[in-house]
Amino acid sequence: MSYTGRTGKRNILIIIVVTELLIAAAACYAVYSISMTHIYEKRSSDVVHELTAFDAAKISADMDDIYKTVSEGIAEEKDEDVWTIESVNYRTGPGTQYESSGVLSAYSGLKRTGVTYNDWSRVLINDKEYYISSEFISDEAPIITEGGQKGEYQKYALSQLVNYGWAATEIYPLIKLWNRESGWNPNAHNRSSGAHGIAQALPASKMASEGSDYYTNGNTQIRWGLGYIRNVYGSPSGAWNHFCSVGWY
Repeated sequence: MSYTGRTGKRNILIIIVVTELLIAAAACYAVYSISMTHIYEKRSSDVVHELTAFDAAKISADMDDIYKTVSEGIAEEKDEDVWTIESVNYRTGPGTQYESSGVLSAYSGLKRTGVTYNDWSRVLINDKEYYISSEFISDEAPIITEGGQKGEYQKYALSQLVNYGWAATEIYPLIKLWNRESGWNPNAHNRSSGAHGIAQALPASKMASEGSDYYTNGNTQIRWGLGYIRNVYGSPSGAWNHFCSVGWY
């Protein structure tokens, strides 16, 4: 074989090898490109998923905060006398998740200054703001349901409360107090102690400051009894709470 022939075959072989190498390189590049694209897409998907999860959690937390802020905000400002319709906790914030600062007995009178969007009443207790669920509060005027002379005495007492600086709601603890003391009977007399009348004054002569008919006139006895309660306990609620604690006032 001539030299030219051998050279031609070698050139062909080189071309074949180079072609195969190029094909192999192209295949490798294609595999590499596909792999990298897959990795990039997978990584991008993971990042998006993580960001989405993070954003969803943050948005949810933000929405909870916004809802809490809005629902606990004051929907309506108030300035009115109300009273509790049963024993209830008063709290530092408008919800059961807030700490209880104490318990009010049924028919406790207080001032309501506002109502929140989630229907809790902002009230003043000892000149501090607290919250009570509005379902335990009534803003309707007290109603005397007793008939006869007893009901008339209670209506008279209700009409006198404003003269002593009290809300109408104070009639309820007063009714309970004097129900226990005398049954609102101006002739009630304690033979052991000598206490007499609706308010059970001891001695009965103390009531003379309100009128000479103190011994039999229920209205005179009521006025004296209200003055006594104001001077000693501050209010019928205070007197009733003291009575519940020790059995007398």
